[in-house]
Amino acid sequence: MIWYLLYPFRGTTEAPVLDPKHPLRFTFTRYGNKAARHPVITLLISIATAIILIYPFPFLYTNDFTNGASNLPHHVWTSAQPFEGNADAREDVVMRSIWIHGSYMKALEPDVLLTALSIQDELLGPTLDFDPRRLSNQVYPNDSAVDLTPEMRDTLHAINGLSNSSWFFHSPLQYWSFSAERITGDKDIITTVNQGSRQATSVNVTLRHSIVFSGKRFEDHRLVATDALVITLVHMLDSPVGKQWERKAQALGLRGSDKWKMYPPSGRSFANTLYEFRFQPLSFQDDLLLGIGYALMVLYFAFSLSKLRALRSRMGLILAVISQIAVSIMSSFTICAVLKIDLSRIPREAYPFVVLTVGLENIFRLINAAIMTPPEHSAAARMGEALGQTGHIALAGVTQNLAILWLLSKVVSPQIVAFCTFAAIALSFDFFYLLTFFSAVLSIDVRRTELSDSLQRASTPSDRTLSPDFPKRTTWTDALLKGEAPFSTRIAGTVVLVGFVLVAQWHFFDNESLFQTASRFFRAIKSEGQSPKHSAATLLSVDINQARTPTAWLRMQDHETAHEVIQVIKPHANSYIARVYDPLIFVLDGSDRTSNNAGVRRFLPAAYDFARNQGDTFLITVVIVIAAVSLLMNYLLWDELPEGEGEGRPEDDPLLSIKTLSKGHSLDIMLLAASKEGVIASVGLDRSIRIWDIRKDTATYLVQDPESQLDPFPVLAISIDSDSNWLAVLSSQNRVFLWNIPERRWGPSIHVNVKGRIPAAFFFGHDETEFIDPIFVVRHNGLMSELRVESGENAELQICRSPLVSVRQHFEKPTATLPHPPARIITSSKRGCVHVAKNVEEGWVSEGLEVPEPSDDKDILSILPLPALSSFLAVREHTVDLIDVETHRVTHTFYTKPMKQDSLRCFHSTRRRPQCGSIGLSNLALAYTSAETGECIMQSYLPQREGDTICFRDPFTPGSKTCCLWRETVENRYTIENPGLWEALTVGYLVGVRKVEAPQDVTNSSRPAANIGLRRRIASRPQSLRLQSQETEDSWEVWSISSRGERAVTPLCGYNEKGNLLVNSLGPLQKIGNRSIAVGLGNVIKVITVGHEKFDGESSNDDQAYVGMVAATASRRRRPGVGSRKSQSQ
Repeated sequence: MIWYLLYPFRGTTEAPVLDPKHPLRFTFTRYGNKAARHPVITLLISIATAIILIYPFPFLYTNDFTNGASNLPHHVWTSAQPFEGNADAREDVVMRSIWIHGSYMKALEPDVLLTALSIQDELLGPTLDFDPRRLSNQVYPNDSAVDLTPEMRDTLHAINGLSNSSWFFHSPLQYWSFSAERITGDKDIITTVNQGSRQATSVNVTLRHSIVFSGKRFEDHRLVATDALVITLVHMLDSPVGKQWERKAQALGLRGSDKWKMYPPSGRSFANTLYEFRFQPLSFQDDLLLGIGYALMVLYFAFSLSKLRALRSRMGLILAVISQIAVSIMSSFTICAVLKIDLSRIPREAYPFVVLTVGLENIFRLINAAIMTPPEHSAAARMGEALGQTGHIALAGVTQNLAILWLLSKVVSPQIVAFCTFAAIALSFDFFYLLTFFSAVLSIDVRRTELSDSLQRASTPSDRTLSPDFPKRTTWTDALLKGEAPFSTRIAGTVVLVGFVLVAQWHFFDNESLFQTASRFFRAIKSEGQSPKHSAATLLSVDINQARTPTAWLRMQDHETAHEVIQVIKPHANSYIARVYDPLIFVLDGSDRTSNNAGVRRFLPAAYDFARNQGDTFLITVVIVIAAVSLLMNYLLWDELPEGEGEGRPEDDPLLSIKTLSKGHSLDIMLLAASKEGVIASVGLDRSIRIWDIRKDTATYLVQDPESQLDPFPVLAISIDSDSNWLAVLSSQNRVFLWNIPERRWGPSIHVNVKGRIPAAFFFGHDETEFIDPIFVVRHNGLMSELRVESGENAELQICRSPLVSVRQHFEKPTATLPHPPARIITSSKRGCVHVAKNVEEGWVSEGLEVPEPSDDKDILSILPLPALSSFLAVREHTVDLIDVETHRVTHTFYTKPMKQDSLRCFHSTRRRPQCGSIGLSNLALAYTSAETGECIMQSYLPQREGDTICFRDPFTPGSKTCCLWRETVENRYTIENPGLWEALTVGYLVGVRKVEAPQDVTNSSRPAANIGLRRRIASRPQSLRLQSQETEDSWEVWSISSRGERAVTPLCGYNEKGNLLVNSLGPLQKIGNRSIAVGLGNVIKVITVGHEKFDGESSNDDQAYVGMVAATASRRRRPGVGSRKSQSQ
């Protein structure tokens, strides 16, 4: 609404769009990202809060007004407030009362009760066994100074017929039938009082504790103490009983007593106030208006829901909305009960209505914002962006409504003040549950594949930009006449809120006009700075330290008592006006009126009872429910979260982080090798080899042993073993040299004849019986050498007779069914044949595979092993065969666009075991570089139904209901333009580095054509030319995309990087660990990480670490003491 009020100044009613760096938007975005990345935790926070606030609800509310609980609202309007209508209005009855105090909170002592009985009999005459149901022909004296006989008094009682002389009274002494003997003989006064709380007077007015006691203390839903006995006389205007009460009260004041003190001493109550007591059931008009309001709300909800095309479950959304509104309302009721805010004055039908109107605005605003976010972004990023766009609007709306409610509470009646307080608390809770419960539910829905697909179709393009031109200013009147004024539900909640408060106010003041309400508002503002006027009774309550003032006691009268009194005075009316005189207060002599711990407590008595009696059960219940919900949510959502994303990255870190390893080489880096544990080896054109340990803040050292004159250059290939203990360096000297990484010294070496040529493959194997793993050298001519450096053995095997184009190692993880899987090396040749070399007991053997050849795509160009699936991929030009490594059977054939040589990568989910006993997956993705366009294309495969498993079984054999054959999967395709150099990570991401095209005006700047495409060194160039080159040649960026199409980009180089070589192309690229890659950029190394890399050597305890990569290696733990044992063996 505030944006509409600011329309003349801003020229628009749209909420302001905050800059992404604005602290408020940044805070909401950051929170939305966290909530979406941890939906279960966010849900548990909201559920725990809801349970804590809802569980006490039945213990705090009741329809029994005698047990210290709060009153539930009913189908009526009720009030007890000073009459603010016509000043000439005539009262219906007169109310006079006396309050009898003993010591503080000890009004139920026998001496206090007996004193009260004597004062009551003095004012009304004898009341022993009071029974006014009698008729008498007594003649009433004309002289008002003459006392009435009991028969005259009883005849005038309202039970005998209502007249202008009728009367009745309420007294706690009726619990003992006004008998001093029964009071004296009562051994358990507390029990008598609690048992008599439902006792009725002769006019059927229940003697509730609220009308016969003041300053009550309840424990365990029982009255245990009270501060004052209250005896109330209600009489008609010309009642002789009322005149006698007034006359005798003055006589008591004049006569005095040594047993008590009277306040005021004269016995006359000059101060009086007109009060209106109302008990008005909802009329047909009220029901009709509320029904129309709820119907419109349902229509609005259905209409808004129908416009949301990108929803996976509309029923789920409806349940989430209803749950949020219901929990907000019940939580607010609990808080109001604890704070002793009486909500029984307003009909119960009104409470959900106001919260619904405001809550739905924020809910649909958040949903629409989530739909409009780019679908290629991650669910966490989308929820963060959605909350960043709408959070400040929702917060401004809540703050605006709280301010309006505060202002309204200054001018409305007390019962409406209670409603305003409830609305403020409910709106605050609604905002809290929006940020926790609904945000988590929506983030889970956004994560669903079906929702992501529909969102992608329904959302607008993501490359929207804000126009720098300001909109043309038009007047609001012109916009309204043209139909362009943006009326929306953004003000509906506030309008309904204010309107309902005003309607309720007018409901209690039938004759009040809008002008009178405005006048009341200005009078309230004017009186803010003035000290309030206190009645004599109020001042007196401070002097004698009353636990409850007469005014507060009067306003606490429940609606049932008002209804019963109305039935006596005006049987067919909904309200009555009473002239209420300040009470006469009697305090027993010798009473100690000092406050103590037995007084009226700050919060609702039932709340203390709940904490004392239900505290242990409450805590156990909360823990059990939270644990049960946590287990349920994890069971339902176990496959909803992206694998590896949830725990791999701290919330405050960006998705892509870049670390620069510099000052290691003076010339370009030509070779890289890396291990899973974060150790990198680099070889540069400056004839140096360096070791980097990025686990230790980029610690580095030069591979150089002062005690040895060994020189391995020229270097053909390098490799690091899986334990990061040894670096193998293949030299053109036909020798493999080993460098001990922890001990920083050269180890043994072994001869291998490579004839100065770079081999097709150079890597470490695995042998648990030796300290140094064997080293494999596979030449392009198909000859493999297994080098066992410790023994000096060199075993050779001719894998294939044809020149090799692809060589991959295939090391499977041991399983219960296959504890010692054989190591394999799979190759493909230029002739398209596939061979598998396998290490058996007799040694290495090679066998050729007969792979069926499609007629239009025969030659197998490369191999990609999938050890976690006991399979490998045979890659052709535009088809890919998934082949079982044991049976050599083709499980499935994927169809792709024409691929570049050796560009295929694959990653998949954790291996499952479906009910049919075969291999299963929840998803799999292929990525490759298109030979036609140069684009990177990713094809992901998912089951048709959520929760099903992609099954590897033979399609002609029976399977389970949850099995999904490969031919039944759904394929999603994503394209990345200008991918540059890229790699696939085990956590389900593609990460690449590409060069960003320079602006046209910079590219065409004057420069010698001969220099284009060449490397230029910083030291040999002028400063101006170096800056220009940095713009044209060093504009590199990092990109990433997940298996679900979520994208991210970030610059590769920082603005403050200096001293590095300027390059026109990238160097070698290697995968590190499970989330990182290292890429050479001139003489530096850029380490790019998705999320947070732990470099613990093992990604997990399952098969997730074993996804198809270019050089997948077996993962195993570090063997202690490798370096030291080897030094002893030399």
